[in-house]
Amino acid sequence: MKLLIQIFRYQIFASLLVLLMGAGLFYISVRYLIDEEVNKELVSSQVKVSWQLRHIDALPVYILQLGDSLQFDAVPFPGRVLVREKSLFSESENEFQPYRQLIFYERFEGQWYRVTISKSLLQRQQLMDAVVMTVTFIVALLLVSLLLLNSWLSERVWRPFYKTLGALDRFQLEQHRVLDLPAEKTVEFDQLNQSVTRLTERLAGTYQNLKEFTENAAHEIQTPLAVIISKIEGLFQDETLSEPQLIALSEISEAANRLSKLNQALLLLTKIENRQFLAGNEPVNLIPIINRKLLDLEDLISQRRIAIKTEMEPTGPVMHAALAEVLVNNLLTNAIRHNIEDGQIIVHLSLGKLIVSNTGNPINGNPEQLFERFRKDTAQSASLGLGLALAKTICQVNDLTLTYEVENEWHILTVNW
Repeated sequence: MKLLIQIFRYQIFASLLVLLMGAGLFYISVRYLIDEEVNKELVSSQVKVSWQLRHIDALPVYILQLGDSLQFDAVPFPGRVLVREKSLFSESENEFQPYRQLIFYERFEGQWYRVTISKSLLQRQQLMDAVVMTVTFIVALLLVSLLLLNSWLSERVWRPFYKTLGALDRFQLEQHRVLDLPAEKTVEFDQLNQSVTRLTERLAGTYQNLKEFTENAAHEIQTPLAVIISKIEGLFQDETLSEPQLIALSEISEAANRLSKLNQALLLLTKIENRQFLAGNEPVNLIPIINRKLLDLEDLISQRRIAIKTEMEPTGPVMHAALAEVLVNNLLTNAIRHNIEDGQIIVHLSLGKLIVSNTGNPINGNPEQLFERFRKDTAQSASLGLGLALAKTICQVNDLTLTYEVENEWHILTVNW
């Protein structure tokens, strides 16, 4: 619809420009034709006056036509012929009126006279105004009619396009439905609909294959990882292992556990990006989730000797409850993991906002970069680098905003909805 409005504006501008230029050119053309006609009448009057001076023994003093005048002025010598327009006072109308004058010189009885023939242009002006106004009105009416007709036709012609555009806006790939568009009478739009339908078919098939591959790969990877971890735990029971072997086995166990967590995090991240979690219908109260997560992390909090302070109101965004738990868990875990010994964490929950602030060491670079996958502070090499990326993705798919700010020793993560 914005395209049609923009086209309509351009049409109005072009039409007004053409109307103004056409009216100006028409006015100039009509004026030129009338001036030529008046000039012919003046020349004809000049011929009559010259003939009378040569054949009559008196200066002609009669009025040539109604509103015209003839004037003789004695001059010592002749000048050049001149045609001009001048405003003269009309005693009958008691006002100044436009006249076109022809000035020429004739010799009569040994004396040169300057002859001035003045022809009234009042009728010309009235005629020009009437003609120009009439033609301008007709042209303006024609242009307005064409604009309205063009606008109506454009809306009808482009209606299938906007219908297809609206269907594309409402199309959701995760619903596994092909966008089936109806046939249109316009060949171009019908071809567009067919191309869009084929495109959505390929997208739906590719998405389904990718989804199945991701789930199968995650499942198949998790199974051997579980076997590896189980075997490692069994080997720890072997008393014949030497200390170097136990150290190596411990490193293998840590790497296997890390790989298992990484696999689960990437699988969850993929599911969230593919919108496999249904959108919530009601706001999720975050207070129970926050309290439960703080209780689960109590041992880690006590170990780091971190002081917790909460300021919470019963509120929360509209989202899937499971995603809300993952979001809160990642924010709190990040605040604990990147805190300092004897540090602090402040959880502030109010209408439309969740703020998790923690003390910590300075960050190298822009803190917003930590939302990228596998981006982490070099001092925290044990981190997977997916916690904040996962939190950012959850916020994006639920139309929330997540920001990271650093003020002195405080690291502030804010979720707005």
